Amino acid sequence: MRSLFLSLCISLLIVFATAAPAPAQVDAKITVDSLSKVRELIADSIPWKWRTMWGLGFSTVQLNNWTGGGQDAMSVRLLMLGSLDYAANGFSLDNDLELGYGLAKLGSQSFRKNDDRIILSSRAALRQSTHFKWAAFIEFRTQFYDGNNYNVIDRTTNDFLEISNFMAPACLTGALGLEYIPVPELKILVAPVSSRSTFVESDRIIQQGINSGLGAFGLEPGVRSRTDIGAVVNASLDWEMFENVRWRSRFNAFMPYKTPALWVVTLENAFLLKVNSWLNVSLLTDVFYNDRIPVLRDDGTTGPATQLRNQLVIGINWSLANF
Repeated sequence: MRSLFLSLCISLLIVFATAAPAPAQVDAKITVDSLSKVRELIADSIPWKWRTMWGLGFSTVQLNNWTGGGQDAMSVRLLMLGSLDYAANGFSLDNDLELGYGLAKLGSQSFRKNDDRIILSSRAALRQSTHFKWAAFIEFRTQFYDGNNYNVIDRTTNDFLEISNFMAPACLTGALGLEYIPVPELKILVAPVSSRSTFVESDRIIQQGINSGLGAFGLEPGVRSRTDIGAVVNASLDWEMFENVRWRSRFNAFMPYKTPALWVVTLENAFLLKVNSWLNVSLLTDVFYNDRIPVLRDDGTTGPATQLRNQLVIGINWSLANF
């Protein structure tokens, strides 16, 4: 009888021992989920949020005894994205900084710049309803280093014609209007009160542009800046089309009231494929048109033209944020 009692007690202990981890695991999962929700709630309650992302992109082609023809190619691109945003009581302030620089080498040529950008933008908005906000927008653009037209030789230096540099040009756009948010991923700003200023802090680039017949960003000799008053349509999209596939787009169109037919249009698209937490593949497309800026077209003529740039980048990313 005693042995039967002991056997029964041991069996019950084994049953309880094997069954105990199941509710413990469930409780642990509930605890983890709850902590994640708490972190999300805390992040939403933080009025100031900041984020930085650093990226290194590269591509290479190497040929050796390749009967199909072609040339070796290499490109490197550095990118930094930063944001500092504030939101509380129906008021929001979004500040963004984008820094990019890229070099490419084809065959025996030296490295040539294929990307160079400094973009600083700020948007303040006051919510009026679910889908509408009063908004003020300002954006500044320039570049780090000199840029050359590799199709034109400067006779004075016997080198490629220098057509741009830091603050040559620089563009400052300001707008005040109404922002429409049909869905959280899309923002559209219509601003009937706006201005666009162009600065060229280099008399040499202005004169070279005039001498070459390519113009100097709409400026006359001896004039370093120009401001136009007009209207702006600005739109931004940040949409996760599929899992780990994101489409980011930024559109800006400026219509000067003095010459309403001479629009300035900028469109930037980025399709981002996330491979893992530190590796992604990006397809970048930039479109720019300014009727005041003549360019050397592909057919050899000179005049206004749509400028297009496409890039396919394999990127290594590293980011920091307070949320």
